[in-house]
Amino acid sequence: MGKISTSLETSPPEPGPGPRRSLFGQALALNLALAALLATAAIAAAFMTVGKAVERSAKADVEAEIRILEQYREEHKVLGYAEAIDYRILPEEDGAPAIYVYLLARTDHSPIVGSLNRWPEGVSVNSEWTRFDGREAGAAPGAILAKVIIVDERFPLIVGRRLVTYEALYRSFLPAFIVLSLLMAGLTAYLTMRLARRFRSRVNAMNDVFQAIRAGDVKARIPAALLEPGDELSLLGGEMNNTLEEITRLMKGLDAVSQTAAHELNKEVGRLRQLALEAGEQDIAKGADALLGLLREILELVKVETTPDTDMRPMSLSTAVQSAIDLFGDAFEEKEVSLESRFEAPAPMMLGRAALVTNAVANLLDNALKHTPSGGGVVISVTTEGNTHFLTVSDTGPGADSDDLGVLARRGADAGVASYGFGLRFVQAVAIRHGARVRIKNNQPGFSISISFPASRAGD
Repeated sequence: MGKISTSLETSPPEPGPGPRRSLFGQALALNLALAALLATAAIAAAFMTVGKAVERSAKADVEAEIRILEQYREEHKVLGYAEAIDYRILPEEDGAPAIYVYLLARTDHSPIVGSLNRWPEGVSVNSEWTRFDGREAGAAPGAILAKVIIVDERFPLIVGRRLVTYEALYRSFLPAFIVLSLLMAGLTAYLTMRLARRFRSRVNAMNDVFQAIRAGDVKARIPAALLEPGDELSLLGGEMNNTLEEITRLMKGLDAVSQTAAHELNKEVGRLRQLALEAGEQDIAKGADALLGLLREILELVKVETTPDTDMRPMSLSTAVQSAIDLFGDAFEEKEVSLESRFEAPAPMMLGRAALVTNAVANLLDNALKHTPSGGGVVISVTTEGNTHFLTVSDTGPGADSDDLGVLARRGADAGVASYGFGLRFVQAVAIRHGARVRIKNNQPGFSISISFPASRAGD
């Protein structure tokens, strides 16, 4: 293809369309998981603490009851135990079983006296402390913590206490604690979601500003309403606005300097041209004309690259391309090079400046026409994929023997004053102004240049 500037480089690949992972969603999931873990740990710790306290209290009560029974043993041996147990057995109150349970049994575990109807299943006479359910001993159901001792080296005795507090913990405290934990988790989730939604909306607003700038609206700024909370995000937004303002100021200053420099150069070169013509130096005058043309290209290029207030409006990419095609239609016919256009329907809309896009396309068509021999062809197409519009110009020219843009740029520089590559440099500047990317492909033979324009905010 044609002239290539040294500053024209391949663009990095677009981000892949993989699943979008929200940091706020991840933070919310993490907070909920932590809340659930903390609630579970709190419940477990509460039950362990309360359970141990209840068990210690129950053991102390059983030991005290055994000491009372042993006072009778000192006087009446086994009969003293039997009489004491019979005396200590309390009747049920309001249908609730007695707190303490007793069972004095023979060596074969048959009952002698007590509030339990039989020896509990699975309880060994060799075990000191044991826990069983009252139903296993033919009594009222419920957890019982008991101690087993041997009287007169023959008669096993069980003295136990019902774990009423522990059971109440399961029946009342546990459901209430679970409900309270769920309510706290729900409140945490609600507050986290509100905070995440507010934070996400502010970050999205900042992203919208950068998307607008990428699409060419360099006047876009973060709204003042998002800076009012005064937190770290507001500070970041304020610094971003200050940075954008400084960039705009520098661009305007560069534009002013370039305009002045171009004006002075244009005046001096014009004076030299006039002197050359008066002296009959046609070669010098011709060189001056080339320099004047180069200055005009430089000035136009600098205006595109540095002017921060380029007017961006919704436009039809196909219409801008068709305008360039209309300008070059006759030139293609004269050189006998076919020009084929391929537009998708409906016409893709984008935010941009139609005149700049048309001029960029005209540069591409001019380049393609210069390097396509008679009988060849040029194809210009406009397609859309997702949120991106693609403008592609392909020719059937000789292409190049290298894909190294640096090599191609040096060759363009050696071709003379008019071949410094400002055509493609201008195309790249227009692409940058519109937040687009330029890609070059050497087909050997043939060359193709593709510009990908963002379709976002096209209807704003």
